[in-house]
Amino acid sequence: MALMEEVRSIRYAVRQANAGDAEAISVVGSTTFARAYGAIVRPEDMAEYLERMFDPLQIALEIKHSRAIYFVAEDEKQVLGYAKLMVTTTPRLLPDKGFIELVRLYVDANHYGKGIGERLLSAARSKAVASGYSGWWLRVWEKNEGAIRFYQHHGFATVGSEPYLIGETANPVALMFEALQS
Repeated sequence: MALMEEVRSIRYAVRQANAGDAEAISVVGSTTFARAYGAIVRPEDMAEYLERMFDPLQIALEIKHSRAIYFVAEDEKQVLGYAKLMVTTTPRLLPDKGFIELVRLYVDANHYGKGIGERLLSAARSKAVASGYSGWWLRVWEKNEGAIRFYQHHGFATVGSEPYLIGETANPVALMFEALQS
């Protein structure tokens, strides 16, 4: 059940996504990712990455076959942002004890500062706790200081770093973790 909320003059709902949301998720994801990394990644590497990681068909299949859990924030017209949870290989520096990865938390740049990211994070956290995960982790580009502060404010701690390859470009990412309690 989606909860409508009016925040800073925008009315939106956060709900678990369905396969019909795949195209909108793809647009928000590829646009947000390209904006964040476009200046540091070779254009051909960026094009290949966007095509592979934000393919609407792949997103729809992940949702349909429960390989990933997506939440969307939407107003009456469009998806404003989304969060993606997925069971992945836990980085070596974290003990593998039933953790889930927050793979993406993206909000359209036109809607920053409206509480949408917080609501998406809260929905994803609630789902992770309800699903029995004892912790969750994420990767964030080390130069994205705003995102790092956001995650720290919401309980994550930086536990290390690793390179993240986009084509031939290795970008340092911070690994962040938060223990979850039911």
